[in-house]
Amino acid sequence: MQQDLRGLFERALDDEPVPPPGDPVGQAMAHGRRIRRRRGVLVGGSAARAVVAVLATLNVVLAPAEPPPPVSAAMPALVTAPCAEKVKRAEQVAIFLNHDITDAQRLNLDAALRADPIVRNLRFESREQAYVKFAELWRDSPDFVASVGPEALPESFRVDLAEPAGYPRFAARVKKQAGVDQIVGMPCSGAGQ
Repeated sequence: MQQDLRGLFERALDDEPVPPPGDPVGQAMAHGRRIRRRRGVLVGGSAARAVVAVLATLNVVLAPAEPPPPVSAAMPALVTAPCAEKVKRAEQVAIFLNHDITDAQRLNLDAALRADPIVRNLRFESREQAYVKFAELWRDSPDFVASVGPEALPESFRVDLAEPAGYPRFAARVKKQAGVDQIVGMPCSGAGQ
């Protein structure tokens, strides 16, 4: 019975390819290392993908839906949402003041605006009034509103122009005044109230 098994075994080996010349054991070991290395890379890559997926999921779950914009980005929205853009004609203008404006500079600017013939109507908006507008505009983001105080918002003059086409010349004159930070012209009637 033992010889029959040996014969069957030898016939089975006859169908196997002949090992290559050289050191078959060394070649087999090198081939085995390549297989193990490939498996390690695949397992490591899969594990890394799983970690990244878990971290991304945690980041989405733990992070707020959309970070609130900085206050400086919200300023043009305080003027008016659909009309704040660079324009050649403007019916209404918002003149935002520097935070460090002095009382003398504010009074000089007020006097210059009142004396300008293109100015039809002039209103001063304090930081507190700006904060009320800001809070209303961002009422859907209470955390953002709570993180900003009136002291973070600028004072401004709100001007109605008698001649909208004169806005570029008006803006150029006002920009030269001490204490002026930014000027925004609005072409839409009723905006920036």
